Amino acid sequence: MELSQTLAQEIVERAMRILPGNVNVMDASGLIIGSGDPARLFTRHAGARQVIAEGRAVALDRAAAARLPGAQAGINLPLYRQGELVGVLGVTGEDAEQLRLPAELLRLTAEMLIEQAAGQLPNTPIMTTPLLRQLLAPGATVELGRHATLLGLKPDLPRDVLLLAFAAPAPDFGDWAQRRVPDSWCLPREDGQWLWYRPGAEAPEALLEELPTQGWALARSAWIPQARPWTGLAETTLRALDLLAVARRLRPQRHQVRLDDLALPTWLQGQVSRTDGAWLLEPLLRLRQADREGQLLATLHSWFAQDASPQACAEALGLHRNGLRHRLDRIQALTGRDPRRFADAAELYCALLLMDHHWADA
Repeated sequence: MELSQTLAQEIVERAMRILPGNVNVMDASGLIIGSGDPARLFTRHAGARQVIAEGRAVALDRAAAARLPGAQAGINLPLYRQGELVGVLGVTGEDAEQLRLPAELLRLTAEMLIEQAAGQLPNTPIMTTPLLRQLLAPGATVELGRHATLLGLKPDLPRDVLLLAFAAPAPDFGDWAQRRVPDSWCLPREDGQWLWYRPGAEAPEALLEELPTQGWALARSAWIPQARPWTGLAETTLRALDLLAVARRLRPQRHQVRLDDLALPTWLQGQVSRTDGAWLLEPLLRLRQADREGQLLATLHSWFAQDASPQACAEALGLHRNGLRHRLDRIQALTGRDPRRFADAAELYCALLLMDHHWADA
């Protein structure tokens, strides 16, 4: 395949929207066919000819560039299509090493555009799994966001997070979802799960009803409706995973949950792995150690399940009101927290949610 002047100039124009230096694209003979500097068009690029001869990236500092006719400091990288060198990408700048990462990202973009022009990729931008994993990693670099922008993937477009757990693997779900909701991203996970990042943040129920018609059996879904740009999606993804784990434990009969349904337990779930919750757990750990038969912990669970109603709790446990009062007094003595007082009850409730998660993982 020959690299066309039109495609070369498109690569240049996309790159120069975000890169400070000039960008050149050369064909397989080293002729500049796309450039941010019109005066350099259709001239020979000495650095590109070296790249073509050696088949590798060539970085030029100011001294090295001065020894080559018409060359400028920067970095030049080969462009391949299906293993065949079809051109060279050049990015100018004084610090070639500092340019290397953005130039490599730009090279990937250029090669995808070349494949797209050859009909090997669809014209609609499709988010690649490796790039999405990098974008969602904590501390992802600004260069990755720029690369996604060059690919037309609109990383700054706010998206919500919908986590889907299928009863069986659904390998074709990502392609369908990105066609079904334009500008959405999809990321596969283990155990037949998919993360679906959708612009618009509309309630997903109507979309979920379409899944059986595609042959997919949905076991459970967890929705975080707050839409955020790519820089906030790593945090939102963790929240979706926490919500799914909490729903399985606290709402096993619910197949669709949203963050509002379990906001506090989901937040606490995140604290288990991301902060030190020992201070909150310590009173209940004392209670557990003294409560050999689990009677007091069962009472505490029932107390909160019955919304702290003495009559309802006593009936649920098959106790007289005085028997319940005796157990609550023992809980207070062992923990230093009285479940009949709101502030103490709130602390005990949060600790109980944390402890349930701790025991489930033990």
